[in-house]
Amino acid sequence: MPSIVSIRKKLSHDLLNLDIDEGLRIESTKNRKKLFINKRTSRCFILQIYSDITNVSEFKFYRDINHIHTLIDNIFGKEYYISLY
Repeated sequence: MPSIVSIRKKLSHDLLNLDIDEGLRIESTKNRKKLFINKRTSRCFILQIYSDITNVSEFKFYRDINHIHTLIDNIFGKEYYISLY
C-alpha cells in the first residue's frame, strides 16, 4: 500500500502538470462526494465539490496546492479514488 506522502507527491505532480483541457476527479463512495479539479489559463485551480446527497455543487478557486491537499483531507479523509480526465 502506498504511503500518504507518496500519494500527496503524485497528486501534487498531477496538479502541476494538468493542461487546461484536463482535470482530476476525486470521489469517495463513503461520503458520496465528488471533487473535480481543473487548471485555468491563469494557473489557478478551480474546484467543484459535488454532493450526491444534496445535489449541490460548490466552487472554490485556489493557487496553492497545499490548500487543495487540506481541502481533500477535510472532505475525504484517506479513502478516495483519483482519476484523470
